[in-house]
Amino acid sequence: MDIKRAVLENLKRRSKEEIKGFIQEVVDSKNENAIPGLGVIFEAAWEKMTEEEKDSMMNLIMRGIS
Repeated sequence: MDIKRAVLENLKRRSKEEIKGFIQEVVDSKNENAIPGLGVIFEAAWEKMTEEEKDSMMNLIMRGIS
């Protein structure tokens, strides 16, 4: 099983709060080993966003990296 599929399968069984907790834990710990999992989450969300949502996300990203 590839990493994308493994991450998505694991997350399917989790609640919104559990996923939020996972994201916060990764951010707080600065554990670089978990970064691919965040990338999978981001990719899954991005693929389902409208262009308007993508523009909003890009504004948040640009704010975060500036």
